[in-house]
Amino acid sequence: MTKIRKKEKGNIVITLVLLILGLIFVAPILLLVMNSFKPYQEMIKNFLSFPVNFTLDNYTTAIARMDFVRVFFNSAFVTILTVVFGVIFSFMAAYGISHIQSKLGKFLYILFTMGQIIPFHTIMIALQTMMAKYDLTNKLTVLVCLYIGFHSAFGIFTYVGFLKSIPKELEEAACIDGCGVFRTMVQVIFPLVKPTSITIGVLFFLWTWNDFLMPSLMISSSEKRTLTVMIYMFRSNASSEWNLLIAALTLSIIPIVLLYILAQKYITSGITAGAIKM
Repeated sequence: MTKIRKKEKGNIVITLVLLILGLIFVAPILLLVMNSFKPYQEMIKNFLSFPVNFTLDNYTTAIARMDFVRVFFNSAFVTILTVVFGVIFSFMAAYGISHIQSKLGKFLYILFTMGQIIPFHTIMIALQTMMAKYDLTNKLTVLVCLYIGFHSAFGIFTYVGFLKSIPKELEEAACIDGCGVFRTMVQVIFPLVKPTSITIGVLFFLWTWNDFLMPSLMISSSEKRTLTVMIYMFRSNASSEWNLLIAALTLSIIPIVLLYILAQKYITSGITAGAIKM
């Protein structure tokens, strides 16, 4: 009984510590949301207090000045296409690599995953110059292709580790039942990697939605700007109106929070499942 009580007390202490840490990590988001509903003078007076004069004027003004709907859909267009095609291309490439039994398979695996080693900052000037030379700037579809290329290295790395753990007997049974390679890949193997696919999709979403550097280099047209670039421009134009900037930031994080809440149970399992050596 004594050991059980000590174990229960230990669990309570761990729970309290984790709860406190959770509140510490969530506190900046709570402060951001609270202050987005305050008038400017109230926010400056006490940043840590709850709103007294609750108002939605910050949101309506920020949405109007930023042309928020258009900018939001630009970011959504780029992000959704990147996630969908990035996951598909990563899976197809990883499926092919995992089925090459010779040294070529390991070579291709290393070649693709080395893309994670090279920082984007080392090639961004050359890339922007090349895109401008061939008139490929100010195109959202080109931005999508660039994101897919840069993100796929991680996708392939993660998928290959998971695919190596799937028994070959499943594919052999599908082949006996008359399934071709493509049908086996889509109908048999792909459903088995659902947690990994969701994890990769969530990470692709976060990396694309939050990215500022690539859109700022490749997009100069005001009609094609993404949300991160527009928030930066809005910060420059409304440098003293922090209440409006906070409202804009709050709007920008809503899709991320919703996505994480919906997909959180798959994230840990997906990363763990893919952590298998080649």
